[in-house]
Amino acid sequence: MKTGQRNRQSLKMRDMLTAFVTAASLMVLAACGTSEDVQTGEEAPDADEVQTISVAVVQDYPPFEYMVDGELTGFDVEIVEAIAANQNLEVNWEIMKFGGIIPALQANQVDAAVSAITIRDDRAEVVDFTAPYFESGLSLVVPKDSEINSIEDLAGATIVAKQGTSGLEKAREFIEQYNGDEIVLQEDATMYMEVISGNGDALINDYPSVAYKIATDGEDTEIRIVGDRLTGEDYGIAVSKGAEGLLEKLDAGLAEIIGNGQYDEIYESYFAE
Repeated sequence: MKTGQRNRQSLKMRDMLTAFVTAASLMVLAACGTSEDVQTGEEAPDADEVQTISVAVVQDYPPFEYMVDGELTGFDVEIVEAIAANQNLEVNWEIMKFGGIIPALQANQVDAAVSAITIRDDRAEVVDFTAPYFESGLSLVVPKDSEINSIEDLAGATIVAKQGTSGLEKAREFIEQYNGDEIVLQEDATMYMEVISGNGDALINDYPSVAYKIATDGEDTEIRIVGDRLTGEDYGIAVSKGAEGLLEKLDAGLAEIIGNGQYDEIYESYFAE
């Protein structure tokens, strides 16, 4: 990503959150000042007491979340950890498949989730979202030697996408429009292999993840992006509607790390050219 694009990304995040900082902070202070704990009905903990929250995450979506020597890391992971430290929260990571994240939030099995989750109206009906923390979009991806060079070349194509994602919704639009077929999978690695092996003609995935893979593979890459981004999307941290008070804390923490420059430091460590 170019320096100008990176700066615009950071400025956009600041602009979106500047007006929100004061309100979010006041709401958190008000919540902390009540005589009862919002989740248990017991006396509120001391301000210095650490609150433990469970956060759902996938482990196979670099650069946002992935494993290194058995440790979970990635852009999303570092952002949430920074927010947690700012808000006196301790994160208990719950690794699961992407398709199980929203149901887990609905069932209050976890308090929050972060896995490059696009903010969508249908999801916002069943979970809450923080302010956007990343601007993304979908890309059409094909093997390097593919004859597909435009959307119109998808006639009769088999398109691969991941279960429960915006990419699958877009794939199904193209499948209906161009009389194609679908392959629905659970993991990024198998999606790419399905296309590279020739079982699928194309795949749809989030642009940052695709661009990261191509850059990481370098001259050995076996895939390429077709055209411009198909959509513009914002990622947000999803929060269970049962986790009262947590949304305000996460929003306040996000605003703080954007304001103090910590967000920029994390962003540049993953997306600087």
